[in-house]
This record gives sequence, C-alpha cells and structure tokens, in this order.
Amino acid sequence: MNDLAFVQRAVGLLDAHEIETWIFGGWGEELRGLIKPREHVDVDLLYPAEDWDAVDALPFDWIEGKHFEWKRAFVLEATMVELFLVERDEHGWYTQLQRRRHNWPENLLTTNGKLRIASTAALASFRHSYRVDAAA
Repeated sequence: MNDLAFVQRAVGLLDAHEIETWIFGGWGEELRGLIKPREHVDVDLLYPAEDWDAVDALPFDWIEGKHFEWKRAFVLEATMVELFLVERDEHGWYTQLQRRRHNWPENLLTTNGKLRIASTAALASFRHSYRVDAAA
C-alpha cells in the first residue's frame, strides 16, 4: 500500500544505502499541504548528486524503461519509486530533463520534522513547468 508508512520505508531503504533523497511530486505536495490527501500510484524523490554511480550500484528491481540521464525508477512492494537527479552548478540547483533544464529555487531542499521534503517553492515551480510542457 502506497501510504505514508510506505514512503518512509522507501526513503529509509535508500538512507540505509547512504542515498539521501527528498520527497517530491504528489507526496511532497500533499505533505506540504498544497493538495488534498489522495491515493498515490508512485513515490517521487529528488536525489541531489553529481551522478548516478551510487544509485546504479544498488541491487534493486530497476525499471529499464525509466532509465534516463535525469531519472531512475525501481519497484518496491509492487509500487514504483522514481528518483530525479538534482545537480548543482554556478547557477544553482537544476535537473537536466530530456527537452530542457529545470532550474530549482535555492531553497529546494528543506525538512518537515523528520521528513526531508522538497520546498513548497520547488514543488510549485516544477508543477507549473510540467503543465507548461504538457500544453506545448
């Protein structure tokens, strides 16, 4: 079941392998109060790092069709967990997507008690850019 306990297990599994992530996507929006609670089909996590080397070495059930320069995904307890690579350069945080570079706000990585959740500004900016891309 993709509930908050599952999200915590997914993040905890990655933490156990020294992969630090931030909750993002629908779960991030719900936990930040930007959307009403609802069912979630997956878990989206931001992974701030220079590359995928540490992630790719993990013995997870990887989804080959979700293996991109900016994203990886694996199945945990019959639920997809997606990781988005977040890099940093002299201009700040960014994710190099297939068609464009998404620039994140400086306050991208924040916490909410014990949970690491992308900032409200980061969630809103990505949602807006996603809608703009979908309309194009």
